[in-house]
Amino acid sequence: MNTCLFQPRCLYPFARFCAGVFLLSLFLGTGTESSAQDFTGIGKRSPFSLSGNVGAQASSRLNSSGGSEPFAYLVSVGLNPVVYGFSLPFSFSFADSRMSYAQPFSRLSFTPSYKWIKAYLGRTTMEMHPYGLSGHQFDGAGISLEPASFPLRFSAMYGRLAKARKADTLGSGKADAFSSHALSNYKRTAFAFKLGFSHKRQQLDLHFFKACDHRRSLPGNLPEELSPEENVVLALDFAFDLYRGLTLKGQAGVSALTQDTRADKQRRKGFWNGLMRPFLASRSSTFFHTAFKVRLAYKGISVAYERVAPGYRTLGAAYFNQDFENAVVSFTHAFKKIDVSADLGWQRDDLENTKSSRMNRLVGSACVNYRIDERFALTASYSNFTMHTQTKPMELNRPDDPLVQDPDTVSYRQISQQASFGFNYRTGPHVRHEQHGGLEFSYQSSREKTQKLFSDYFYAALRHGIGLHDGYRLQGALNFSTRIDKPGGRKARFNYHVGPSLHGVKAFFDHTLNLSAHLGYYLDMDGSKTSGGIADLRLRAAYVFRKAHEFDLQLSGKLRSAFGSGAFKPGREFFVQAAYRYRFNYAPFVRKKAEKKDKTED
Repeated sequence: MNTCLFQPRCLYPFARFCAGVFLLSLFLGTGTESSAQDFTGIGKRSPFSLSGNVGAQASSRLNSSGGSEPFAYLVSVGLNPVVYGFSLPFSFSFADSRMSYAQPFSRLSFTPSYKWIKAYLGRTTMEMHPYGLSGHQFDGAGISLEPASFPLRFSAMYGRLAKARKADTLGSGKADAFSSHALSNYKRTAFAFKLGFSHKRQQLDLHFFKACDHRRSLPGNLPEELSPEENVVLALDFAFDLYRGLTLKGQAGVSALTQDTRADKQRRKGFWNGLMRPFLASRSSTFFHTAFKVRLAYKGISVAYERVAPGYRTLGAAYFNQDFENAVVSFTHAFKKIDVSADLGWQRDDLENTKSSRMNRLVGSACVNYRIDERFALTASYSNFTMHTQTKPMELNRPDDPLVQDPDTVSYRQISQQASFGFNYRTGPHVRHEQHGGLEFSYQSSREKTQKLFSDYFYAALRHGIGLHDGYRLQGALNFSTRIDKPGGRKARFNYHVGPSLHGVKAFFDHTLNLSAHLGYYLDMDGSKTSGGIADLRLRAAYVFRKAHEFDLQLSGKLRSAFGSGAFKPGREFFVQAAYRYRFNYAPFVRKKAEKKDKTED
């Protein structure tokens, strides 16, 4: 018997409940991966409805420089039958002589709910705690009880996290790295629950998670690095209103991980060993790690700190970051006409100074939104990301080497900055010709100081739009952008792009037919030389017939012209695309009820 499993008598009541709900779900219908079924008011629902869409699309792209696609097509069908609220989506697509489809039975998942009771059945996920069971997919059953008028809430699950899988071999006992089954793992099961209490603005949740590998789920001749694991996590969530808006929120967890359950048992002393002794047998391969996060806030000012110890791992999460700490100070406030937000954060790893390199990050940002009046607004933002990396040479581990007298670390420092500014205006709705426009600036910079590398990007745009008679709308813009790159030890290179653009829109027949056109020209400059230009023309017509039939036609063309002998080559590109989509929603029982109601009123 596997000693890491729970006693069966402790799981029988929970298993009987889940089996009963599962049989009920099979009797009512089959669940799907993406839908959660609510049984509240099921007697008032329509027994059957069918919705979906049928579409076709054809396109052609011609390019004078090669790589053209003379013709491409796509045909798609989507069906979504609903039986008493149970959704069964199907989809089919056929493109370029290849067919693909999706159906709801590949992943059986059923999440029925009734008022404040919700069940999870089949292949599903539950989110209980970021340091414990955190969205890991499992095959099994779970339940969540969250009554709105009661201070207690409860959730629990039991299921299989992973199937037993043995690597393919080549006869020599080594795993085939090119096989799709090259990785071996034991069968892994888990049990978890969460009990919470909330009263007014006070909250406290306790979380327990246990997962273990079954040793006998795989036969012999296994890789030496493969070992059965066992994990127990105790965690909590808390939120307290301390005094007149002063709040304290946080999360904490301790993870006991046995890396090899075949190791000898040991009776250790210590607080964590005593706390975990009822749930986990202590062995020579058992290690304890902690993680926590706290946040103190008062009237828009908050201070947060998070620390995850090196080696912290939970089997309840597919991916998990560890060996880092964060500290963030934030400020947010809304004045009469100005909204201000700012934060400053610091992060570092290699907490125990055991890695071959360490990295420190400093992040800061600020944003100001100034509403001058009903017509004018101003927005400005700035962010700074500074990363400092130290790589330790291998010789530092050998201080007795006479060739290494004064070893030093290799240091890298990278700074990334981004700033933006926007000034916008819009006339009131009662003017004859509604107008809007603005001025936008943005700046991005990335610099590596050690090797003297940097790359700067600057963008500016001046735009103006106006609404004319009979639904015509025009918008013009003047765009300018430049990029400056400087490789290490070389001369900086400047690239410019500048040009105007004009966009027009017109709607007909109560906005069922929409026509739009775009014309733009961009001039490319390399340093002080003009290398070429690009003229861009785009036309589009979209028509909706009886709210069910959608037609779409797009035409576009680009003409590249080259000035002088440079890397910029002339060329032409044309693109055309036609698409059609039909949407339908068939609900016969709803129509019958409406007809009966009309007859009764008559």
